Amino acid sequence: MKNKKALKITLIIISILLLILTIGGLIFFFSLNKELDLSLIKTGASSVSRLYYYDYDDRENRVGKAIELKDEELFLERSEWASLYEIPKDLQNAFIAIEDKRFFEHSGVDFLRTGKAVINYIFGSNKSSFGGSTITQQLIKNLTGDNQITPKRKLEEILRALNLETKMSKNEILESYLNVVYLSQNCYGVGTGAELYFNKNLDELTLAECATLAAIVKNPVKYDPYKNYSENLKRRKIVLNQMLEQGYITDNEYKNALNENVTISDDVENQSKTGIYSWFTETVLNDVSNDLARKNNISKEAARRLILKGGFNIYTTMDPSLQKKAEEVFEGYKRYILPDGTKYPESACVIIDPKTSDILAVIGGAGKKSANMIFNRATSAKRPLGSVIKPLSVYAPALDTNKITPSMLVEDAPVKLVNGINWPKNSPNVYRGIMPIYYAIEHSVNTIAVKVLNLVGLEKSLEYLREFGIQYDTNSDKNDASIALGQLTYGETLLNATNAYTAFANGGNISKPRSYLCVKDNYGNVILDNKPTKNKVISNESAKTMTELLTGVIKRGTASYIRLNNEKIDLAGKTGTSSNNEDKWFIGYTPDYVCGIWTGYDTPKPIYGTKNPSCILFNELFNKIYSNNDEISNFV
Repeated sequence: MKNKKALKITLIIISILLLILTIGGLIFFFSLNKELDLSLIKTGASSVSRLYYYDYDDRENRVGKAIELKDEELFLERSEWASLYEIPKDLQNAFIAIEDKRFFEHSGVDFLRTGKAVINYIFGSNKSSFGGSTITQQLIKNLTGDNQITPKRKLEEILRALNLETKMSKNEILESYLNVVYLSQNCYGVGTGAELYFNKNLDELTLAECATLAAIVKNPVKYDPYKNYSENLKRRKIVLNQMLEQGYITDNEYKNALNENVTISDDVENQSKTGIYSWFTETVLNDVSNDLARKNNISKEAARRLILKGGFNIYTTMDPSLQKKAEEVFEGYKRYILPDGTKYPESACVIIDPKTSDILAVIGGAGKKSANMIFNRATSAKRPLGSVIKPLSVYAPALDTNKITPSMLVEDAPVKLVNGINWPKNSPNVYRGIMPIYYAIEHSVNTIAVKVLNLVGLEKSLEYLREFGIQYDTNSDKNDASIALGQLTYGETLLNATNAYTAFANGGNISKPRSYLCVKDNYGNVILDNKPTKNKVISNESAKTMTELLTGVIKRGTASYIRLNNEKIDLAGKTGTSSNNEDKWFIGYTPDYVCGIWTGYDTPKPIYGTKNPSCILFNELFNKIYSNNDEISNFV
């Protein structure tokens, strides 16, 4: 009786475990990404992606004409997509022979090779790769950029390959693969490879040269024919041997190809380099890559490669005139900034349209830009905001919740003692007694900012900061120093801080900053539509009052040495300095533009000089922008 009961319990436990495993397996299976977006395969498309800006009559309502930015094309190499009939049979067969000899027999996956690879992965010593990938699987890997060495990734690849072969013919798959395969030296596709390594068109390639290109694929660094000719030669002989064994070439062709002296172009590195992109163009490339990767569930690197090879039309928010003026100022910025004795600090700039949050100009570093894909301090660097946080975290929330008025009196006195020392300190380190709010803002008085924050309440202030788009650490930044004085643990980007100020110039409304409007493929289909967002952060009255207060910063306060030659332009703004004078900020705005400038060292250290260099740069830039003294622009 006891045995029957125990057996019954065991069977119930086994059944439950099997049910759990079945449900878990089904959940896992359905969580897999089993399809590939066929729009990623750009057959017949130009390899050059083109950027456009709009010449607007009315930017806010998008009334204007798209004009190509001739000097801002995106490309890896200038080559057209090669149709399969343009690709020599020897070249097709070389890749098939060495990469996937049963290509025309399987349905996307060579289960014999895959089985061997799995056994090797489980029991072998090499865990770095599953191996066994067919040309179809490699095409998927090249397009998605997904190279994770995990069973889940491999299973997704297999399912995608099986699915892809039901939608494309073998010839279509082979053509696509040969046009996107990576051949080292930043080179994608056999057409580009022929031009890069041999200075030839595809139809001019010899059998040995075809084998040379096919030899690269297994390990593009190791078998790069320019940098590692001897290693490529060894692999080339293996390719030719496989072509002979599989009947693609004769004995005579094999011997002639082995004896051929393949000459690699001496100018490979120069040919593989592109021009220097502007800071704005790289910002667009980064943003479009992120959005395309998210939409298609591919890696950012794969998305970037697709843009550089895909023949897209990207409609940007750039204002070329503003971008040029900003470049002129920041290329010559040493005229305005003091070095620390050995090295000049870095600087960055963003200009945004307050009504639309269109990014109009970007500068990611001081001096003339000399390389591609370098660190962009305007969009990527996070630094403590200092006092530029005060209007966002303290004064706008206080106005919006009716905690203060501009003329309200508050005492400039220490809030508390920290280790026996008065806190917070002001700059300069004096306490002035009772003063109105407007004076405290104009002179960036720290004690008043902390006291007003206490009136608003920390949680309420954090709510407003989130609405303004400012990020903070939910654990370490819930304190007066971080929120009232801008000493955020991880800092914030210049782009986000600048965009937050658009709410003051736009009636309390804020949108997500955008570097592009939409992306179309070569056939006019919209593949990314970067639609605007709009959020009401503070009331129109609060925004108007905040602007009046920040106008005082320019007229009488910490930025009083900013002076536009055109006095018909209204200007407001706020300075900011982080601890130990390590970061210098200024975010200023007119009714037309919001501009943020940051100056500092990449490895933080004090900046010398009595004047805020970001203010000096702003003054130079905006006098260039408003050089027409007849122009009028007033806050409503």
